[in-house]
Amino acid sequence: MKTSMTVCLMAGLLAVTASAEPKLKKEKLQIVFLMGQSNMVGLADMSTARYLTEDPYVAPREIIAQKSPTFDWSNLYWQGIRTFKGPQKYKDQLNGLYEERALSRMKWRQRVNGTRGPWKEEWGKKPEGKGRGVMYPYLDKKAEEEGIYQRMDEIIGSPENKFTMDVAYKEIINREKEIADEVAMVRSFYLGDAKTEDFDAFEAALKEADFSKKPTENVEDARAKYAQLAQKHFNLPIAKDTRIFAHGHVTGSEGEKNQYTTYGPLSVGYGGGITTIGPEYGVGMALDRMVDGPVLLVKCSWGNTAIKEAWRPPSLDGVETPAEKAQREAWNESEVERAKQEGREPKITPAPTKSEKLSYCWGMTLPQIDLVLADPGKFHPDYDPEVGYEVAGMVWFQGYSDQGNQAYGEQLVELIKFMRNKVNTPDMPFVAATLGMPAYKHMALEGDVNGGMVYASRHADMKGTVDVVNTAPYFPLELDLAYTVRDSAEKDSPEYEKAISVLKVASSNKGFHYHGSAKCFLLMGDAMGRSLVNLMAGGEPMIHEQLKAQGE
Repeated sequence: MKTSMTVCLMAGLLAVTASAEPKLKKEKLQIVFLMGQSNMVGLADMSTARYLTEDPYVAPREIIAQKSPTFDWSNLYWQGIRTFKGPQKYKDQLNGLYEERALSRMKWRQRVNGTRGPWKEEWGKKPEGKGRGVMYPYLDKKAEEEGIYQRMDEIIGSPENKFTMDVAYKEIINREKEIADEVAMVRSFYLGDAKTEDFDAFEAALKEADFSKKPTENVEDARAKYAQLAQKHFNLPIAKDTRIFAHGHVTGSEGEKNQYTTYGPLSVGYGGGITTIGPEYGVGMALDRMVDGPVLLVKCSWGNTAIKEAWRPPSLDGVETPAEKAQREAWNESEVERAKQEGREPKITPAPTKSEKLSYCWGMTLPQIDLVLADPGKFHPDYDPEVGYEVAGMVWFQGYSDQGNQAYGEQLVELIKFMRNKVNTPDMPFVAATLGMPAYKHMALEGDVNGGMVYASRHADMKGTVDVVNTAPYFPLELDLAYTVRDSAEKDSPEYEKAISVLKVASSNKGFHYHGSAKCFLLMGDAMGRSLVNLMAGGEPMIHEQLKAQGE
């Protein structure tokens, strides 16, 4: 049954201003777990929040519309291979051509490296050198000679493709209008009335304080100083009632290598370094804003980790899901056929056997869960043992390393069940955030990973307790285009200078790390936090309304 608080919170989730949101009253310490890979670690430098004070970049169409001679992921036209919108048979053909390209590149690399025997005259002239500058153009030339790019082009440019380069460009330049209310709310709450000159003063203050080097000791003091400077110069808030315990790929005073531990009041600096954030900051600040009571975030995250391996729940040790079994059997069948054609013995993949060992991430995570739950008061000064704590939920941001994993949804369901059992909370609210890189609307909830998250939210055992935050609207696609302009425009031209200027302000990392955009991570994190509070209040998962609106 929905309570009046739930209804109010649902309205508050859509509020333009943070001050309009009601608070969910909680007496017990609310413990929230955050887990995932590199984008949960967080590599967005907070200085890039400056981009929130500017209009989004619009790339010149005359440059973006240029089609490169051969396949290039960064080229808007060739992105059609993954953004194609039309009959499934053509999508399958494009996927097949992409695989054919990969096999072609592998074949010619092996020939150049001599792993397929001596070089044959019939193969043409052997390239001189093996660096990327030599090999990539050579491999593209070979794929072109084999007709791969022409066949791709025929499908991408056909009338069957309803998502042309022009349509893609229009969606990119208009996309922020659709989230204008969220952008305005996030800008107001996290930056107040900060302007560009305030960020200039912040940068000057950082130089004076010598934040050019990564601290190796007194990390927590350095983080606090950075957070205070950010608060002073551009209003970035420090949480009042929310604390964080972070373990893994995080900068801290305790631990070593990939198992550092740090904790304290939630602020900027609990990402991969003391100047960076992941979604934990937005999640925690949303909770701080919307929950009346103490909150403790427990974050464990490591880069380049997959649910099929590193995050594989103990309940799947030696056990195949139905999709995994089907995928393995299909591979073995095709391997037998390939081996027969090549006159060799097939390399059959056997069914898994029980290892009796925890997977990589769970082996490091479970001790941290036990540590925090055994003594929450060590990590949150407002914890009252007589009142106690409750596990309020979990946020999951992972999947880049699982692209192509057809069993993702099944594995995620098992992970949720395992975690709920571990913390003795059968209906623990769970929020999964999608991969934002497939950022176009028609692709946002498709694929093995994002589709797998939707599968988990619809699973009978998860009914009403699992939500999915679609991060695609927040992904800064325009920065992809800025890189294209930088690489395509004439040096020192106005277009080139503008692209360089935007990237300097808005980007601090690679595209698969969401360009290290603090704007993006603030939007994503806050949305994850609002989703979690909605579930905590007994609200329905918001993903179902979104899917219904899309006719799914």
